[in-house]
Formats: sequence, C-alpha cells, structure tokens
Amino acid sequence: MQPIRFLLALALTLTTAFALQGVEGNEPQTAPPAMEPAPPPIPRGSSLETRSLATLAALRDSKAAKIAELDALQSGPLRTGDSAADRLARIQTLQSEIKKLQYDFDSVATGIDVRAFDLGVEAKFDLLGEVESLLKPIVSELRSATEAPREMERLRGALEYAAEHKVLAVTAVNQLDDLIAIAKAANEGPLLGDALEQSRDEWQARVRELENQRTVASFQLEQHEARKRSVIDSMQGMFGEFFRTRGINLLLAAFTFLGVLLVLRAAYRLVNKRMRKHSRGERKFYARLIDVLYFALTGMAAVAGALLVLYSAGDWAMLGLAILILLGLGWASKTAVPMFFEQIRLLLNLGAVREGERVLYQGLVWRVTRLSINTLFVNPKLAGGVRRVPLRDMIELRSRASAPHEPWFPTSRNDWILIDGNRLGQITFQSPEIVHVQLLGGSLVHYPTIDFLGVAIENLSTGFRINQRFGIDYSHQATCTDEIPAKMQAHLERGLHKQFDRECIADLRVEFIEASASSLDYAILADFHAPAGPHYQQIDRAIQRLLVDACNQEGWEIPFTQITLHQAASA
Repeated sequence: MQPIRFLLALALTLTTAFALQGVEGNEPQTAPPAMEPAPPPIPRGSSLETRSLATLAALRDSKAAKIAELDALQSGPLRTGDSAADRLARIQTLQSEIKKLQYDFDSVATGIDVRAFDLGVEAKFDLLGEVESLLKPIVSELRSATEAPREMERLRGALEYAAEHKVLAVTAVNQLDDLIAIAKAANEGPLLGDALEQSRDEWQARVRELENQRTVASFQLEQHEARKRSVIDSMQGMFGEFFRTRGINLLLAAFTFLGVLLVLRAAYRLVNKRMRKHSRGERKFYARLIDVLYFALTGMAAVAGALLVLYSAGDWAMLGLAILILLGLGWASKTAVPMFFEQIRLLLNLGAVREGERVLYQGLVWRVTRLSINTLFVNPKLAGGVRRVPLRDMIELRSRASAPHEPWFPTSRNDWILIDGNRLGQITFQSPEIVHVQLLGGSLVHYPTIDFLGVAIENLSTGFRINQRFGIDYSHQATCTDEIPAKMQAHLERGLHKQFDRECIADLRVEFIEASASSLDYAILADFHAPAGPHYQQIDRAIQRLLVDACNQEGWEIPFTQITLHQAASA
C-alpha cells in the first residue's frame, strides 16, 4: 500500500509543481491553435450529391485547419514544458491526421476505398494489438462503471498520505526551529543559521503544500459523498441505464437469434416433410447430409444474425464480449473435435449405430427408429417405450441388424407366465422401468424391468405342455404297452374335455416309458393352446386326479415304494 500512496503523492506533487510553474513563470506562452471552423449543417432532406458536396467541404476545412496547425507547430518556438520529443510526436500525429483526412476526402469524392491503391509496405498483423482493440470497449465500460468508487478510494489515499506526511513535515520544522535557536545561542555564525533557516522555509512550504492537498482532497471527497447514492438507487440506476441502452441491443440480438432458429427450423420441417413423401422408405444419404448441414448452418446463421444486430447498433462492447465468448467456447471445445466427427458419422448413418437396427441401451433392447440430434429409440412391447437419446450418449453404443421375428421383449401385456416353475401370474403392465405381475388370488408383484429379465419365467401365452409321470403295478404287465395306455388316454380326454373347453386342448398322448424298480411308468404329454394358460396349475392337478379315477374304474393297482431288508448271514 505504501508504494501506491507514494506514487499517488508524487503524481499529485508534480501536477501541483507544473501548475505553479505555469502560473508564476514569466516566459511567453505559445498561443493555442485556432479551433477548426464548424462545418455547416447538412439538411436532412437534401439529395445525395448535395450531401456529398457538404461533406467534402467539411473535410477540406478540417484538412486546412490541420495543415495550419502543423505549420505553426513546425515554425514556432517550443511551448513551455514541452521537449523536442513531444514536439516531434505532435508533428507525426498531425501528419497522420492530415493523411487520414485526405483518404476520407478521396473516398467520398470517388466512391471507392482509395486505400486499396496504397502500394506502401503492408502492415504486419499484430495479434496483441488486435486483441487490445477488441478488449478496449469492454475495459472502458468496466472503468466507467467503477470510476466513482475508484476516485473516492484515491481521494481517501491522498488524505491519508497528506495527514501522515504533514506530521513528519511539522516534526522536521520543529526540529529545525530548535536547531536555529541553539545555533543563535552558541554564536555559530550567520552561514549555518542561514542554511538552517532556508531548510526550515522549505519544510514549512511542504507543510503548507500538504495542508492544501489535504484540503482539496477532503473537499472533493465530500462532494463525492454528497453525490453518492444508496446501493439500491445505484443498482436501479445502473440497471435502468443498461436496459435503456445495451439491454435493448441484447434483447434485439436474442430475438434475432431465436427468430432465425425458428424460421430455419420451420423451413427444415417443410422440406423434410416433402422429402419423406417422395422417399417412402429408408432415408437416402443426401437427406442425412442435408440434416447435418442444417444443424451446422442453423447455429452459424443464428449467431451471425445476433452479431449483426450488435454491429448495426454500434454496441462494440457487447459485440466484443460476444466474440470473446465465442472464441472461448471454440477454444474450450477443441478437445471435443473427434467426438463431433463421430457424431457427424452417426447422423450420416455411417457410424456404429445405424437406423432400423436394434441396440442394447440401459439393459433393454431398442429399435433405432430415427437418427438425429435427439435419436429416437422405440421398443414396441413396452408401454411408453420411446426414448429420445442425445447423440453424445450413442458414441459408445453398437447396433446390429434384427433377425426375422426376433422378439423385442420376452412378454406382452396380458400374457400368462409361470415364475420359477411354481408361481402363476398375468402381466398387467410393462414399461421400460417396471413390470406388474398379478398372481392368482389378485396379489400384485412389481419387478424392475431389468430384474424381471433375470427371473426364470415360462410364457404360457403361446401354448404350453404339461409333462407328467404315472406308474401302475407289475401285476398288469400283460397289457401295459397297448391296452392300458389307450384306456388312460381315453379317460384323460373325456375328463379334460368335460372340465375345460375343447379349443384349449391341442394334443394329448399317453406313452409307456419304462419298467422301473417298483412300477410300470407312463408319460402323459398334454399340449394346450394359449387360452388354457390361466388354468395351468388346475390342469396339472386334474391330470393326476383323472388318472387315479381311471385306475379305480379299471381296477389297476397303484404301487407304492417297497423297501426290502436283507439280513446278513450270522457268523
């Protein structure tokens, strides 16, 4: 903080010194150059030729005034406080202004840019200078917005500096007074006394100068405090001023951006609708290329429209800020260039995911219905089975062609299923998130869809088979392979047809399997159509009951497991 205060004090001291020098100096002052005559006003309703002549006259008068000022500067003496370097810099500035006025005069008179005929050495491109010119309006706006607080802080620093240094200067004056008194008492001679008095006078002048600085800074600070508004008033004024000037420009730029997007989107939909009518099938490569060009050019056109509004309004601060934001976004997205190329390949249907194929996404199988910025995934077997997937999420996916009649989900709504071989239920709802299964009796079981795919289920809605085993005693061995199977099948058919609809039964067979250790075993193979699904367990029990009834009617004995004990011979 001390170096800053020192620099501020030094600058204030030098300024005061130069001002005093200008007031007290007796050197002749150079007369200020004559002011340029104001050009006559151009009537609003005048023709183009009349306005051109008036403009040329104004440029001619400005050039003549600059030439006169240059001649006076070159022939006249140096101004007070100026050096030869300052004079040379002023001469060069006037020469540049005269050259620019001549360029403007020739451009207005000829109607062309005469700089195109300048055969001088081409100026080198200065990137730092270009960035500086781009940032200058923004920095100027920030400086203007913080000018009052910075000025008040500067004045407080000047007050603090003047107070601190005045104390030191007063101490120095007191010390010198004491030394002068001691020197007089000791008769040290006039030379030492004169030197001490001269030093005291200088320090007293410094005290007065610091007091003047403190008085001026205090008065200016009081003026700023008097003009200072509350925070709410300042914010209201700032926002009001912003919306009266730059806010309107920003709103116009935003409306232009949205307007261009909406107009181009409407035109794209119209063209795309007509192309679909003529294509009547898979989209061609040129249609996909039009999509890619549309997405690229739409964004560029919308941004260009917004920038053009700011340019037309002459709002260089907002224009520069917008360009800096665009440059920052471009620089930040340089690492995403490979991903952009992969997304373009996907849009052109040349990537790893292609339209019309099936893809595994979030554990479920989907059909790629349409490739776009938001790609459409569809599963026709699920309620709400539509997903809009951003293009960036498809980079890691892989699709494949679907086989004929390949299912999209193992079940459909209202299907009857057997869960883990013993729980019979009906699918009442299935979506990408959840599957509802209503068991017999009305209880409802909820499965997350991903977990449901991992459960062992048997879908009964496409038909099913009940396979049972039944045995009779060996006493019926003589007719066990021909007569008994036929009678068993006849008993089963009569009983099942009586209890269930004939349309439910697809096929029924009884076949001899083997002669096991204690029985003659038969296989009962009963095939049923889908409507019999709700009766699966009932049919399973009915078959056993009907076979037992057949044994009772035909006198067939049902064996039971016999255990034979063999006694070991005694020693």
